Amino acid sequence: MKQFVGTIPALMTPVILIGGIITGIFTATEAAAFASLYTVIIGLYYKTLKIKDFPKILVDTLTLSSLSLFALAAANALGELMSYYQLSSWAEQFFANNIDSKWVFLLIIIAFFLFVGTFMDAIPAMILFIPVILPVAIGFEIDPILLGIVTIMTLAVGLVTPPYGLCLLLAAKIGKLPVERSLGAVMPYIAIVLVVLLVVAFVPDVAFYLPKVINSNLF
Repeated sequence: MKQFVGTIPALMTPVILIGGIITGIFTATEAAAFASLYTVIIGLYYKTLKIKDFPKILVDTLTLSSLSLFALAAANALGELMSYYQLSSWAEQFFANNIDSKWVFLLIIIAFFLFVGTFMDAIPAMILFIPVILPVAIGFEIDPILLGIVTIMTLAVGLVTPPYGLCLLLAAKIGKLPVERSLGAVMPYIAIVLVVLLVVAFVPDVAFYLPKVINSNLF
């Protein structure tokens, strides 16, 4: 019990962050800044962090941040290039002229975003392609909320798959492991996510059940 009481300040971290986002006290981006500040306070409280450690922490943070920023810059530049060559228009014509089943459409969307997510950040990918595929999805009577869930889950896989794989790069850097070894370790989890993704795509009630229980007026 004494150990549990001593860990309460650290255990409050996710409660404060998630609670702050849900209640609207701060945004998800602001929560990251708050988390950094709160972590420093907790570290000083537990005496696992000392003032003399700050210069090294700042250098390590800058090194890690530069890795993600270079990856984001390259992904965004690629997004601009694809927009310049009007790849979204080509995708629109392909979906409109060659797909006649919503199940085939969902499979193609999943495969397409799995491919796109390997070299492009999620936000540019959604800005480029969601306006293109949304009218087609509505034409197949696919719930836009379901399309959003499937898209986000699929693009999230791209965060741990090279060559972009921003989260994989950061995790490998933090763990001081080769990216190849890190990728091999996460492959079973990627497989599980893909199975869940297919279940959600083809059995939407799996994803909608809990929200409907909480508020049936949402759907």
